[in-house]
Amino acid sequence: MKNHGEALNDTVIDVTKIYNGAVSEINLDFYLDIEEGSTDDYVFDNKPCVKARIFEKARGRDENESYVALSIEITGDYTCLCARCAKEVAEHLCVSAEYGVTRNLYEDSDEYVEAPEGVLDVEELARTLFYLELPQRVLCKDDCKGLCPVCGTD
Repeated sequence: MKNHGEALNDTVIDVTKIYNGAVSEINLDFYLDIEEGSTDDYVFDNKPCVKARIFEKARGRDENESYVALSIEITGDYTCLCARCAKEVAEHLCVSAEYGVTRNLYEDSDEYVEAPEGVLDVEELARTLFYLELPQRVLCKDDCKGLCPVCGTD
């Protein structure tokens, strides 16, 4: 996986180069490390793949008026147990989102992410999005009847 653009490390990005017009976009491809014990109910075949693009969406008269956006997509295949019958289920996770990037976030917002001093931690944002979008319950099929309360069979 590669990183194209200015980076402080692999996933902490200096976005001031976009604000001041030196580059128009920065692309990142990386695998997301899953924290030990955080997804015990899910087994991922491989680490989830993250594709991120930080880009100038609109150029202003100066860098304070430019609109910079972050587009992010996370994909991965996993198995887990059906919440009703406990059969193993194979699923594909595909999550995508787009945020405006701002230097100062004055109030909580689901539409913007903050890049204090022009620095954006893309891996931390991807990790947060991943955990928020991971399903709480998975069913083998929509009409799964589950286990019999009397005999315990499917």
